[in-house]
Amino acid sequence: MKHLIRGLVAPALVSAGLVTAALTTAAEAQTRELRFAEFGPNAGARAGGLVWLDEELRKRTDGELGLDIIWGGALVGASGAAQAISDGVADMGSIVPVYAPGELVVYEVVDTGEIADEYAGMMAAYELMTTHPDALKEAEDFNVKYFGNYTTGPTQLLTRDKAVRSLEDLEGMTIRTTGAHVPALEAYGAATVSMSQPKVYEALSNGSVDGSTTYYYVVNGYKQYEVADYMTETALGQTLGFGIIMNKQTFESLSPEHQEIVEELGRDFTLEMAKIMANSRVETKAMLAEGIDGKKVEMIDAPEEMRQALIEEALKDNVNWVEKANAKGLDGETISQDWLSLAEKYQKEVEENGYPWD
Repeated sequence: MKHLIRGLVAPALVSAGLVTAALTTAAEAQTRELRFAEFGPNAGARAGGLVWLDEELRKRTDGELGLDIIWGGALVGASGAAQAISDGVADMGSIVPVYAPGELVVYEVVDTGEIADEYAGMMAAYELMTTHPDALKEAEDFNVKYFGNYTTGPTQLLTRDKAVRSLEDLEGMTIRTTGAHVPALEAYGAATVSMSQPKVYEALSNGSVDGSTTYYYVVNGYKQYEVADYMTETALGQTLGFGIIMNKQTFESLSPEHQEIVEELGRDFTLEMAKIMANSRVETKAMLAEGIDGKKVEMIDAPEEMRQALIEEALKDNVNWVEKANAKGLDGETISQDWLSLAEKYQKEVEENGYPWD
């Protein structure tokens, strides 16, 4: 009898295992994972936002869609990401439009205007890219669909061993910076150099630069605080030409219901990233002042006249984008005004109602 029971149980267990395996395989087959090209590491505030995005996509589609996030540029690096998504190498991913010369020129306008507030800048960028006819046409021509936005947060000035408390203190300093902040700093006697953020630590450490324009999340993520003693909170404009696009054929292959979810999620993701970056800035500032691993950074509030003087010089650089847009046959001046009007609209919303997450 024992032999009989044993003989019946074994096939039943095997059968149950096959059924479980079949159910698991079926469940896995139901999830379509979109290949997401991410040039950054799986660490930090932005990575947290992408994990949130994957979880939300799976939840809102009942597990029918998800992301296969390929971190650290393993699929494609930052410089080639936009073209790779356009070509279908990835279904979607993080991009910087200046690395796709001439393709997404309208998107580049969001880096003009010296908009410092994360929420105002990101939501204005999202509205511009999802409603402006010229932005929509550029995306269509490039075979992509804009999804959502990131930000670096406002630009601050980190210095090695000299505190910058006024415009006069910039005289004779060598500062790593980019974009419109190059002429702004040079106007007040600083020499500037171009350098990627991963190289700033060594440059500050060996004294080849006296300081760097940077962002709170970068100072923390790259441990730049270890080789600098002062942070002057200049709160200059943020980098907003920095977001997520999707391959056009990938989007069109989704069901109408899933397309609607993806479009809604793009706005929600942009809002979530605004909250993450704003909170990260406040938290990191407090950490630096208190000290990380025993290393404190003295926080300096730039005088308002200093901040405004730098902004005034930086804004003069906006003409370069207008000329670039005009050369492509766009109405650069009108698009620039459309962008600044959107930024002003969201800034006014913040002033009157605060942030949505508050």
